[in-house]
Amino acid sequence: MGRGEDGAELASSSYASTLPPTRWDGGSTGVDSHKLSVAPMLDCTDSHFRRLVRLVSRRVHLWTEMVHQDAVIHAHETRPSLLSHGDEEHPLTVQLGGASPERLARAASICVDEYGYDEVNLNCGCPSAKVVAKPELDKRFGAALMLDTDLVGECLRRMKEAVDVPVTLKHRLGVRRSYGKQSNAPDPDALDSYDFVSSFVDDVHSLSGVEHFVVHARCAVLGGLSTTANRNVPPLRYDEVHRLAEDFPKLGFSLNGGVETVDEAVAHLKSGKLRGVMMGRAVYRNPAILADVDRKIYGVTDGAHRGKVAVCAHPDEKIFWRDDGFVSTATKKTPTAPSYRRRETFFALDSDRQVPCVTRLDVLRRFAVYGDAVLARKRDELEKHPKALGEARALAKAVGGVSYGVRLGASFKRNLESGLGRWTERLLSGERAESLSFAKLVDDCVEGLGAEGAEDMETPMREPLFSERRRRGEARGDLKAVDASCAGETRESTDSGS
Repeated sequence: MGRGEDGAELASSSYASTLPPTRWDGGSTGVDSHKLSVAPMLDCTDSHFRRLVRLVSRRVHLWTEMVHQDAVIHAHETRPSLLSHGDEEHPLTVQLGGASPERLARAASICVDEYGYDEVNLNCGCPSAKVVAKPELDKRFGAALMLDTDLVGECLRRMKEAVDVPVTLKHRLGVRRSYGKQSNAPDPDALDSYDFVSSFVDDVHSLSGVEHFVVHARCAVLGGLSTTANRNVPPLRYDEVHRLAEDFPKLGFSLNGGVETVDEAVAHLKSGKLRGVMMGRAVYRNPAILADVDRKIYGVTDGAHRGKVAVCAHPDEKIFWRDDGFVSTATKKTPTAPSYRRRETFFALDSDRQVPCVTRLDVLRRFAVYGDAVLARKRDELEKHPKALGEARALAKAVGGVSYGVRLGASFKRNLESGLGRWTERLLSGERAESLSFAKLVDDCVEGLGAEGAEDMETPMREPLFSERRRRGEARGDLKAVDASCAGETRESTDSGS
């Protein structure tokens, strides 16, 4: 169930989801937030990116990057940014990595009691050699945990005892120790059969009581494949995830892996047996694909995203997003519970006075105001480390996907990088950080797209861009099917994600 910063259910005027209801739906939110989630991605799904996604979809369920149990225990005091987030990011799951029941329980308690996360997940699917091939057996985690069902069950049981929010498991469809030309042949060391996975789920549930399993529909290869190859080489086995949902009707299963479009996610959800679908790289590559999920999946019909904000080019964005700005909160869960560590919300997404983001340009300009507010607090750091520009680069990375599919969109990210290079030169020459403007940098990069790129940036995100309309016309062998407004366009349109 999607919930706000204090666990209160998010309200909306009305819902009319076209998907079949499940037992997890209900309440004022109408539709379970887990219907669609943005997968945890290392060095991708930080707080900046999650806030940007919230400007596109208010309902999709967000996840943090994986955080190791020891990092939470030892570093959260000195690095609060490790777990800090804004209220607008909820519903939000924190994903933990580790293999110590005691330390995972302690980390889960910190995440929930001190930072107020809605849910805690244990990573049992990461195939990275840095995770699964540590010399010390007791320090291996991620997909390697699937080899020790009893340990997984004990970790989850202790985590559940430590917190009063849901605890879930993310895992793969089994593991293989290697992957080669004979990978499809019988292998006594291959633990990736359906029987193995179903027994794993059954045993973990019995040992821990966990009821929600997020399943990456591939096996994990613990040797011979890189992390990237593990996302692409092992074949997808969607049917087995659906079969798990059929064989364990009292449990919830979310499908992850290879889902590239919202329509694909909807197709998986139509059976009504899955609790949800998770999308990862496709969203990071192109956040705009989420522009219609609040209507398609969550059934929001309050008209919050109708039309186009044509006046958004006004030089003062605060005219339209006047309620945005950092607001500190420290909400208590109960009258007697200790307060959360200070959290700071920036985007006032539920304000009746706020103009919604409809176009990519809306998202960029609203996010750029946030970017300047963040950097205003980091001026000393920028001047101390002018070559690193850590926070500025993190902000630029978060917005990079907004130009996906836009004509000449690849130049947007190149111009962001060259613009940050000029920031370094300015700082090294003695200029003060207060003269730098992230909003100005973003506007310059949009201007660098030219008239065609700017037109795409101002196209409502729900509508196909010129590049997509042209591809559709070419696929039908009928270029006349392309909108008349695009008739004179050249074939120089560039997909920034290609």
